[in-house]
Amino acid sequence: MVAAAAWTHARPSAAMLVAYDADPSLKVLRMNFAPTLQDMLSALIAGTLTRAGALRQDV
Repeated sequence: MVAAAAWTHARPSAAMLVAYDADPSLKVLRMNFAPTLQDMLSALIAGTLTRAGALRQDV
């Protein structure tokens, strides 16, 4: 799911490409697939490890 979400957002439509060209301030919203996927997976893994550690302390 994470990869699919990042992939669709990293491949803008033709209309979005035109919007990026028309308004340069929008370019900060454009995603690059690999770094976005890495960041999303890192956050997911860090959260999972943190939660697992908290659950072990409760036992």
